[in-house]
Formats: sequence, structure tokens, C-alpha cells
Amino acid sequence: MDLQNSSRYNWSALYLDSKNGDFYGTRQPLNLREDPSDLFHVVTDADSKRIDLIAWKYYRDVNLWWVIAEFNNIGNPLEIPAGTTLRIPSYSRIQMKVLS
Repeated sequence: MDLQNSSRYNWSALYLDSKNGDFYGTRQPLNLREDPSDLFHVVTDADSKRIDLIAWKYYRDVNLWWVIAEFNNIGNPLEIPAGTTLRIPSYSRIQMKVLS
């Protein structure tokens, strides 16, 4: 299934702030519970600043890095300490949520 249009911004509502002209987007959170199909990844020094490569390893799509960030409550995906264990939801679970 094609996930090229699965960016978290695709379904965002954009609002214009009349004060300074900035745009803000919103979307529904993924809010999935833990599942037996979830995998776990221990962050190494090599991938601590490359969450996109972790997404590639599990989903074969670097654009789905934000799913991993969301499921693990990561605010800055460029600063994930080595040794952190990430919960990786199965591809079939995120595919249903992202595309529905």
C-alpha cells in the first residue's frame, strides 16, 4: 500500500494568526495502546540522531519517523539518548491509523 501521502500534516487544518500571519496546524493524535505486535528498538550511538533510519529499518519508509516519535513521546527526534528503548508499533497497525 502506498504511504507517500502519510505525512502527519496531510490532514492538518491550517489557521492564520491575524496578529503575525503565522500558520498553525492540528491533527488527531495516533493514541494507540501497547500491543503484542509492537517491537522494541534500543537506540545505539549510530542511530541516536537518525530516527528516520530507524523508521526505514522497521517500515521501509523514512517519512514515517514521526510515528516512532509520537508513540514514544519524543519531542526532539534529533536528541534521543543512546540506550533508550523505543516502542515500534507494527506496520499493519500504523497503516490502518494513518490511512483511515
